[in-house]
Amino acid sequence: MTRFLAISPQSQCYLFTVALALNLLGMVLTDMWVPMVVGAIITTGLSVDAWARVHYVLPMRKELRNLQNQVEAIQKLARDINT
Repeated sequence: MTRFLAISPQSQCYLFTVALALNLLGMVLTDMWVPMVVGAIITTGLSVDAWARVHYVLPMRKELRNLQNQVEAIQKLARDINT
């Protein structure tokens, strides 16, 4: 999936969750059931993807960057000691 860069990941979570709620509400209130099911499936996927990215992927990337910086600092320290 293409990431939407115009809004923050947290805002995307809220946007997709509201869209899912509106799709479910539309399924209950209207007789356009088949298009609403397709929309609900799509927005469910977008919501799950957005929430997983905010709660797991982005913190993991931040932790990996911190670990990479620590590894580089230790390697530099090891090179300084060896020379």
